[in-house]
Amino acid sequence: MDKPKDKNGKTEEQFLREYDVTQYFRPSVTVDALLYRRLERGARVLMIRRGGHPYIGRWAFPGGFVDADEPCETAVARELAEETGITGVALRQLVTVSTPGRDPRWRNITAVFCAETDELDAVGGDDAERAAWFDIEYRTDGDNAELAFSGAGESFTARFAIVRDAFGRVDINNTRITDAGNTAFDHAKILALLLDGITGGDGK
Repeated sequence: MDKPKDKNGKTEEQFLREYDVTQYFRPSVTVDALLYRRLERGARVLMIRRGGHPYIGRWAFPGGFVDADEPCETAVARELAEETGITGVALRQLVTVSTPGRDPRWRNITAVFCAETDELDAVGGDDAERAAWFDIEYRTDGDNAELAFSGAGESFTARFAIVRDAFGRVDINNTRITDAGNTAFDHAKILALLLDGITGGDGK
């Protein structure tokens, strides 16, 4: 049987042999691990203090870049272990965030994984200066919302203007951070997405 050919008369083998991977823009892929335990008006969340640029000294989720030879599920477990020492946690994907400009280094798309868990012992490692659990209270007032962080001897607040999608959920791309507090990247918005779901959108 003849091998099928495309409109240019090429077989799949010919097409792949001549394929130019540089013809399309290639973003990088990262992963983040969001470990939490529910509280009455929010959650206790594991975060790491970043030890390098960008956002050095700010708090973020454990995470990092996906290696060429691993799936995201392997990468997020590896990064969680490297930056906090925590292993053996069953993680599920919460959201993929592809908002342009979310990372000042490059067009980085992140797959965020989450797990509801007990407060596990965590020690900062790799490029994480410190790992600590924060109590986070979620408050809303119409389209305005804030997250009050308390942990690691610090207290700060992140604020944002919520936009909801067609399903009534926090629109991760169009919700705008107005004050990131001491958080890095767009992680305050990702927390809002999680906590909005936990509280049913009522963070009053």
